[in-house]
Amino acid sequence: MSDQPSAPKKSDSIRDLQKQLTTLAAENKALRESNQALNKVPASNTKKTIESQHAKLVKYNKELEQFTYVATHDLKSPLANIQGYLDLLEMDLENPSPDVLDSLKWLKYSVEEAQQVIRELTNALKARNNKEELRKAINLEDLVESVLSGMRSRILAAKVIFICDFTEINDFMYYPVALRSILQNIISNAIQYSGATEHPEIKVTTLKVNNEVHISVEDNGAGIDLTANESKVFGLFKRVQNDESGSGIGMYIVNKFLENYGGTLALESELGKGSIFTVVIPFEKV
Repeated sequence: MSDQPSAPKKSDSIRDLQKQLTTLAAENKALRESNQALNKVPASNTKKTIESQHAKLVKYNKELEQFTYVATHDLKSPLANIQGYLDLLEMDLENPSPDVLDSLKWLKYSVEEAQQVIRELTNALKARNNKEELRKAINLEDLVESVLSGMRSRILAAKVIFICDFTEINDFMYYPVALRSILQNIISNAIQYSGATEHPEIKVTTLKVNNEVHISVEDNGAGIDLTANESKVFGLFKRVQNDESGSGIGMYIVNKFLENYGGTLALESELGKGSIFTVVIPFEKV
């Protein structure tokens, strides 16, 4: 007896061909109906719709630009006043304790950082038509230290231990305004959900992979059930946990910055075991 498989019957081959022809015919019919529907829309209406949407977008961008200018300008004065009062307070204090001096130092540092953020935003507005003007040399250690200093009170309250390692890659070219906001949102998110463990720990590390910089923020907090919630992580005004903490826009902002300035965001997570957010951006040598 031969071990060779028997050839398919001719009738089976014909039936298969008929099925394929029926499927193709149905697909062609659907395409024709779709094209006919599109052809019924007057070109003038389509043009008007595009022009209307463009006008709305231009108006929105102008309003957003005006708001940012006003916000940054109006913040300069109160920040300068706070800095002045802190200087006066430091001079007027007699024999302050080390704790008081330390608090004053961090308050003044936070004011300086806020002023730096305003300067960066102002420069970003001035160079909005040429993104390359915003591209600067990044020292990641300095940038992360700046971000963490602005969150010092939250870090102390949550008793989070930070471990940072930028041995593999620390200096590269990117957009300081964008990267600061990206890291602020990711680290803030990690701190927010660090209460799930008794000894919260956050690691910020880097890797250079081919022509990319990988910046990872790893926590041992609540973690995320990605099967049920992955779509919520990056959605606008969506929270993974049904509590009132956070605005639900942090990760959305991160993704939008990466879309605009180049890069992607990867997420690994397991419920109850923490999360790793990895920012992947193109590497350019300083």
